[in-house]
Amino acid sequence: MGSSVTSSRAYLRHHADVAGATASGVCLIHCLLTPLMVSLFPGLIPYLPGDAGFHRALAVGIVLLGALAFIPGYQLHRRRSLLVMIGFGMTLVLIVAWQNERLGVARELLLSIPGSLMLIGAHLLNRTFCRQCKQCEHSAACETTKL
Repeated sequence: MGSSVTSSRAYLRHHADVAGATASGVCLIHCLLTPLMVSLFPGLIPYLPGDAGFHRALAVGIVLLGALAFIPGYQLHRRRSLLVMIGFGMTLVLIVAWQNERLGVARELLLSIPGSLMLIGAHLLNRTFCRQCKQCEHSAACETTKL
């Protein structure tokens, strides 16, 4: 029983950050393409879900998925710099979701793009540190990447 639990944890650590980085990437693409599409094709505006509630739900979903995906790897290597990075990225995404009407399009992009990039980077680095750990598949603690 112990080895199946350990292998399922390793499987979760291996794939969770990919899911988190993918969700953050979709957020980034949305942030980049929506203003472009609206500018090029204003007739699409009535068909786009652009209300504040939609963006808030999207941001909360990305933050929750990101946190759940990040935790298993972070518990292994405990690099605080990654915790700060993902926390700051999540904060930027949530600020944009709740303050987008006050920010304007330019400021919204200036906050949401770095926020999404921080989330993507934190997930990919989290995954990299887990992969560097020689004991990831056999242990709940990593001895090779602890600071």
